[in-house]
Amino acid sequence: MSVSRVKPRLTVEIAPLLDAQWTGIPVFTRRLIRALQMSNEVELAFAFELMRIPSSHVESALSLGTGAFLRDAIEASSFADATLVDPGAPLFYPSNKLHRAHLDHEASTVHDLGTLVMPENHEAANVAHHLDHFEEELETDEAVFCISQATRATLVTALPSVTPKTRLIYQYVDWPETFPWLERNMPRLRFGRYAVVVGTLEPRKNLGLLLKALALPRVGNSDLSFIVVGKKGWLVDSFLEALTPEQRKRVIFSGFVTEFVKYRLIANAEFLVYPSIYEGFGIPALEAMSLGKPVLAARTSSFPEVVGDAGVYFDPFSEDDFAEALNEISDPRKLAELAPRAIAQNAKFSPARMAAPVIEWATVG
Repeated sequence: MSVSRVKPRLTVEIAPLLDAQWTGIPVFTRRLIRALQMSNEVELAFAFELMRIPSSHVESALSLGTGAFLRDAIEASSFADATLVDPGAPLFYPSNKLHRAHLDHEASTVHDLGTLVMPENHEAANVAHHLDHFEEELETDEAVFCISQATRATLVTALPSVTPKTRLIYQYVDWPETFPWLERNMPRLRFGRYAVVVGTLEPRKNLGLLLKALALPRVGNSDLSFIVVGKKGWLVDSFLEALTPEQRKRVIFSGFVTEFVKYRLIANAEFLVYPSIYEGFGIPALEAMSLGKPVLAARTSSFPEVVGDAGVYFDPFSEDDFAEALNEISDPRKLAELAPRAIAQNAKFSPARMAAPVIEWATVG
């Protein structure tokens, strides 16, 4: 008689999924849950603030692609029916916990140490929110997952005591299967030649470099425009108010867009521009490469690790270097050379690769 294998238990904290607009960490959380489900290697449960959340609530949010109704569903649940998480199951936080560990087996995820590396580019309240108890939180973790080698290097330099606990977890890209079909049946975009920039508008995104480069003849005389996709963040009001009419003609700000609109804008772009001074991973680079689009990236932080040989790099503090790299990647021959490399580089990041280190931790600790 065969004996069925008992799967290790794992609880995932779903707080990031409560956001109505999913970008960044909520998308990371969704992809991780889907990767774990596809693996079929763990008995998966969900929690919010140590209370168990029915899988049906989470599945509904994952299907809709928003947490707009998830919070209402949780709050509508009867308190009398609420149960605590299984204290014996490992508890995985897709972001930082903002508290000490409550259970014996907890792990959290470090995405972005911008508040540590570049606090001057963040509001004081944001810095305090992320760092006031950061070291204490990590000290009580059994494992600390970092989303790139670059993030791990920064973390262990700042907090050497957590080094033995650190593990890598790489994200992947998954577009809905309907997107290519929808794109083929939509009218063509009428923006002419353009490159796309994706990310929340904030100082470290370094968009000022792009604007300064536009003043150089070799960039200013080009017919290439730039579409900046992302919601307005912090400390950017003065930057946006200072834009000249000529700059506004060449640089178009879309604001927050749906995943399908983002897909369309990337799919029809010449390439992605990523001028950030610092990133923890840089998922827009992976999104672009998944569609065969090369990346013009700053030679810093996680970009060489993520983009590999599918891009052209530049010094994020030099408009001349940026302009030279922009001219190089704008050459149709260079784009044709980099496109297959982009597809190959994206293929290195898969659901199985994302799930594997979490499954290993849940299984053997």
